[in-house]
Amino acid sequence: MSCFITVAKARSAGPAESPVKAPSPASPVIIEVRDAPALGPEDAPVTIVEFADFQCPYCAQASHTLQKLVKLYPTQVRWVFKHFPLRTHPRAPLVHEAALAAHEQGKFWEMHEFLFRNQNRLKYDDLMSYASKLNLDMARFTDALDTRRLRSRVLQDITEGSRLHVGVTPTYFVNGKRFSGAQTLFEFRQLIERELAEAVETSDRGKR
Repeated sequence: MSCFITVAKARSAGPAESPVKAPSPASPVIIEVRDAPALGPEDAPVTIVEFADFQCPYCAQASHTLQKLVKLYPTQVRWVFKHFPLRTHPRAPLVHEAALAAHEQGKFWEMHEFLFRNQNRLKYDDLMSYASKLNLDMARFTDALDTRRLRSRVLQDITEGSRLHVGVTPTYFVNGKRFSGAQTLFEFRQLIERELAEAVETSDRGKR
């Protein structure tokens, strides 16, 4: 299941919502991951880049699966988060900016957990409450939200997602290969084991 937009709308008006699965591309794509929130080692053989919306219920469900994956594969999987607020979720842009403001203070994943756990409580005052509970520098956090100085960072991810034809949330790129819509733990493990096997095969060929 997923929240979605059509590719045409993604390029112009921006994101809406419904459960749909989009096809995967035939070949991997390159994604900029510098400065993006991430869990797992930088040299992990498998990188999962997720484009997600904090107001998408399917993204909230999927986040638990990804948390399990990084625990199951502590040295083999890296999870990278990309911001893709949908146009049908009016509070989402500011919510993503709040996550980035927490990221600046080293608390992205803690804020990530608060936001997904409280999707019915994402107003301005709620964001302030979560920041306070995380013991963030409130003056710095408030300034980030009030000035909207992190809006451009969110827009960068939206632009990148649109370039990659992201049409649903969540959308994942597993070593650059796209998989749209929430995946089960079993499905993810199949994908990861396939990528790990390919990495071993490539390494063996290089030694011949």
